[in-house]
Amino acid sequence: MKADILPSNVIEHDLKRPAWETTRDWDMPYEARQFELWAVTGFGWCIPTLDIGRHRGASTRRTYAVRVRDGQTVRIGAGPHVTRTVVVYLSPKTAARLQPFLDLRAKGQGDAGLTRDRISLRRGRRR
Repeated sequence: MKADILPSNVIEHDLKRPAWETTRDWDMPYEARQFELWAVTGFGWCIPTLDIGRHRGASTRRTYAVRVRDGQTVRIGAGPHVTRTVVVYLSPKTAARLQPFLDLRAKGQGDAGLTRDRISLRRGRRR
């Protein structure tokens, strides 16, 4: 995977924040108007979904993410294997084209929450 090639349906123009005038009357919450994409060696493009707290001795951000190519939940850190990070901005004109990424992010957030809860429950039972 080349880090300079964006996933299909994402164009370079989507990486530029839209002018406020084009989105001021849009009823979508601000947080939902953008998402991150990380190019990860071995995984391809991923959408971070849920931060994993820094563990003892860990110095980088770790997160659950959803792989764009197959929708699998993965764990990644912000180490050297992350070759590129971009923020994709939505506007009323691009929302329909980018909706599959929003759906994937929502699915990934749900799956990551279930994984986190399952791990927490297992750790709680060990005590």
